Amino acid sequence: MTNQPKRKKKRSLVRTLLYRFFTGLEILIKFCFFIPILLFMVWFSHKVDISGLFQGELAPREVANMLLAGDTVSNYDKMDERAVLELYVQNLPEEQVPETIALGSSRVLQLQQELVSGSFFNMGLSGASAMDVMNCFYLLDKEGKLPKNLIIEVDPWLFNGENPTLNQQADTELFPEFLQNALGIESDYQEPDKLELWKALIDPAYFQGNVKYALKQRATGETTTEDGESIPFQPVSGDLDQLEYNAKAPDGTVVYQADFRNWNYDQIMAEVLDQAGTLDGLHGFSQMDPYWTDLFERFVSYVQSKNVNVVLLLTPYHPFIIKYVHDNPQGFEGFFDVEPWLRSFAQEHNIPLYGSYHASRIGVPESLFYDGLHCKPEALKLYFPGIEAALQGLQTSYEAQYLETYGADNADLVTNALVGTTADCLVVDEEWFAKASTS
Repeated sequence: MTNQPKRKKKRSLVRTLLYRFFTGLEILIKFCFFIPILLFMVWFSHKVDISGLFQGELAPREVANMLLAGDTVSNYDKMDERAVLELYVQNLPEEQVPETIALGSSRVLQLQQELVSGSFFNMGLSGASAMDVMNCFYLLDKEGKLPKNLIIEVDPWLFNGENPTLNQQADTELFPEFLQNALGIESDYQEPDKLELWKALIDPAYFQGNVKYALKQRATGETTTEDGESIPFQPVSGDLDQLEYNAKAPDGTVVYQADFRNWNYDQIMAEVLDQAGTLDGLHGFSQMDPYWTDLFERFVSYVQSKNVNVVLLLTPYHPFIIKYVHDNPQGFEGFFDVEPWLRSFAQEHNIPLYGSYHASRIGVPESLFYDGLHCKPEALKLYFPGIEAALQGLQTSYEAQYLETYGADNADLVTNALVGTTADCLVVDEEWFAKASTS
């Protein structure tokens, strides 16, 4: 009698263990059935990503994908250029990384693949600041997609520390990361907590939103934003010479609308005069800022440490802009210091430098300017010989033409010219210079 309860307890223990085992097995089997569903939710939400948490916002994502597909894309003026470039780099296949990439402002956006030669992409940005230039390189660096060659178009305002608005469009979160992780400079950068972000991938509500968007897109054939607004970017077909809007070419350059490209002399000069009165980024430029000058040096050194060849490129201003600044130097003193400093820096570090802020020095006539700040592709052909020739330090077509015309004994005429005169310069015609000198 005394042994019976013990036998019951033993049977009860075995039964409990078996119950727990089979219950756990049932849960495991159900979970295994659920895993494919969970994985599909994660994959689908990441792929569609209507809120741009992982793939970037839908509109710039569309532009980046069209560029990667080799399309010229419409409505350049409506693009979020910085977002487009970030997504272009993010989605760029490693085997398609261009041999040469150009950085700079809109003043470099006429540097085309045809002139550079080899595989090339232009990452120029409208109004690019020092932060923008460095951020663009860091995007490539972070993704492990560095080019062999980097053309840095250096605008004088990169060294102007007196204008706080210069960096207002730049990614001020990416820049501290670049300073700390790339240059080893202490900054306020903190590693972001991505846990909450990744939770969205298993959020049923986010999954449902992505499904609804994908079904609508499939039914209508139209790509829209998350809010249902039409995305105004389309591949361009037809004759690019007749464009009614600005477009972005697959090499990153800008194709200006026909109306702007065909401005007559009076229209161009009206714009030049207006730009001479504003000169964004240069006002109050009394001297080269020590902080940004030092940072530029460290940036170039970092690029070289990555075994990337550096070429510096200076884009000229319209001769009238230079004449205006020369005749009204107060507040522009730093502008005149930049080019001599860059030439000295390039020589010291054995870096090829092409171009000049002074059109007279590099053979660019006023007829090859769209306005006061932007010259035509034909101008670049005069002062940039292509990447392979540049890396060898070869002459430009203008230098060869100049020496043929004036001889080696007069080579200093072009290098010392500030504005240019009809006596010592190939580029400023007598009629224009007479008008400019008396205006």
